[in-house]
Amino acid sequence: MAIVKKPPETVNRPLSLERPVGELRDNYARFVDCSADYLAHFTPRKLFARDRECRKSKAAADRESPSGCGAAPGRPGKPE
Repeated sequence: MAIVKKPPETVNRPLSLERPVGELRDNYARFVDCSADYLAHFTPRKLFARDRECRKSKAAADRESPSGCGAAPGRPGKPE
């Protein structure tokens, strides 16, 4: 078993933010000493993980479909 795992595949998506939100993101990234791109990746993951209604909806969709809600091609049950 390999000690170092292959990094996850990345997908480039355009991101348009209102100016005040973009400035908040940039300021927060400097505050926590990370990149603004990392925040754009991390924030939705935390938000979706904490959204009970979203989890219930995904669980219901997973029961109805073997591939799951929002599954990426070739990765059953893994959201894109």
